[in-house]
Amino acid sequence: MRHFILLAALGLTLTGLHAGPRLDAIRARGHLVCGVAPDDPGFSKQGADGRFEGFEPDLCRAVAAAMLGSARQTQFWPLDTVHQFLADPRIDIVFHRLSWTLTREAPGQLEFGPVVLYEAVAGGALEPLAPLLRSDDADFTRAVRWTVFALIEAEQLGLNASNVLAVGAQTGWPPADTGPALGLSEDWARRAVAEVGNHGELFERHLGQGSARKQGRGPNRLWRDGGLMLAPPVR
Repeated sequence: MRHFILLAALGLTLTGLHAGPRLDAIRARGHLVCGVAPDDPGFSKQGADGRFEGFEPDLCRAVAAAMLGSARQTQFWPLDTVHQFLADPRIDIVFHRLSWTLTREAPGQLEFGPVVLYEAVAGGALEPLAPLLRSDDADFTRAVRWTVFALIEAEQLGLNASNVLAVGAQTGWPPADTGPALGLSEDWARRAVAEVGNHGELFERHLGQGSARKQGRGPNRLWRDGGLMLAPPVR
C-alpha cells in the first residue's frame, strides 16, 4: 500500500514537471551542442562538406529529435580531450568513444549516460562506451538516458525508421505520458527512431555490414539474441 501511495503521488505531480535549466537553454538556442571526434571513421568523422557522419553523431541527432523534434537541430564541435568539454559549458553532451569508468565519473563534475556500445579490446575485455554529460541537470540526463533506451526498445519491438510512424505500428508505444514526464513532447521516442533509426540500424549503418568496417555485432546484439543490449521498459 505504501508503494501504491507513493506511485499515485508521483502520478499527480507529472503535469507539474518542467524541463531543467540545460534543456531549457537548448530549446532557447534551438539546437543541441554535441562534442564528437573529428576523425574516427565509423564512430565520427567530419566530411569535406563539414558534415559529421558516424554512429555517435547519429546518436546525438536522435537526442536532438527527441528533445527538439528534429535531428537537424544539432551542432557538432570537434573535441580532442574531455578537458575541452569541461572548459566550455556551451557543449551539452559528448559522444567520443569514451569508456564508462569510475574515475572519470567519481569527482562529481561529470556523469555517463547509458551504454551505447560494447567494444572488444585486447585480452577479451569489453569496454562500455557511453555518452558523457555534466552533473548539472538531472532532467537533461534523464531525457538522454531514455532516448538511448527508446532506440534499443524500438529494435526489440520491430520498430525502425521506415515503419515507426506508420498507422498501427505498435500503437501506444511509448505511452503518451512518458513524454511529458521527461519534459518532452508525446512523440519524442517515435521522432527519434524516425529520424535516425533504432539501435540496430545505427550499428549496421556505421559499424556493421552496411559500413566499411563490416564489424560483427557480437555483444551489441539484443539480449534475446545472445547480446548485452537491453533497455528498461519505456513506460
